[in-house]
Amino acid sequence: MDNARPGQFLLTKKKRGTLAAWTLVLFWGLHYVVLYRPLRLIDPEHYLFLRFGWAGAIVLVLALFLPFLRGISPGNWLRLASLALIGVIGYQWVFLRAASILDPVPLVLILSLGPVLVALYSHIRGHESFSAFQWAMMILIGAGITLVVRGEPAHQGSHGQEGPGLLMAFLSLVFFTLSTLLTRSLLTRMRMVQVTLAPILLGGAFLVPFHPSWILPPGGAHAGLIILSLVYSIAVALFLCYFLWNLAISDIGPSRAGLWSNGQPIVTALGTALFLHRPLGLGQILGGMIAVAGFWGFFGIELRKIVPDDEPKI
Repeated sequence: MDNARPGQFLLTKKKRGTLAAWTLVLFWGLHYVVLYRPLRLIDPEHYLFLRFGWAGAIVLVLALFLPFLRGISPGNWLRLASLALIGVIGYQWVFLRAASILDPVPLVLILSLGPVLVALYSHIRGHESFSAFQWAMMILIGAGITLVVRGEPAHQGSHGQEGPGLLMAFLSLVFFTLSTLLTRSLLTRMRMVQVTLAPILLGGAFLVPFHPSWILPPGGAHAGLIILSLVYSIAVALFLCYFLWNLAISDIGPSRAGLWSNGQPIVTALGTALFLHRPLGLGQILGGMIAVAGFWGFFGIELRKIVPDDEPKI
């Protein structure tokens, strides 16, 4: 008879959530690089309509054949609509606007502060707690990521637009934090697939009526590049990564899931060097090593914890 101990189940759940967060680090980190050139070829608002117009249509077609949206109460539909407004229309618009102005690595650094805000909120509300050592590791992670960005070689940027770009990045941070907290609440009320796909459908439904022609495939000499980026942005960064993000939030909590996402600047820096032909500096390499050490210190202890209460009483 297979009598798995509760502690063993929790450990397996933590590993699953951690693996989901690791995968996010890779795919979302590369997403900043994928967006760099397309967002300098078309308006970010046009890209937003293309992304969620197409993604919403895909969800609608799937819903006609699969019953994953059935059984959602009117109250939960309202909550999902709120998540769509905050996480799709709010966050995604200001994020794409910021990505069209700022370079990938500085932008991802600013957004990596989101998990810190979530951790502070959870700590204050008593939802999650960290030891003094884990808080020190959080600081070490931030220091390493700062070195990654400060080590970026100087290059020509969007002169005169850095201020608006930083403002949009800050608003992205606020919307991302709010959507993360709202997602955590919704995951206790309904299935993960519903929390993942319903906001995409609603976001597309909210956007398309304002400019229906913007969901038509783009034309011109760079249409192929834009469409390829949309395929990655929809299939990988949206459908796959939002499912993995919700899985990580469900399994290991939003603070720890978000802290793992702080590895995105490292992936983005590598992608910038490989695909945008900007070499890594010594500071970036050193910062990456420090950030990885911080991750190991924080989560290595977390995954090795043995919780006495989980042991069966004899």
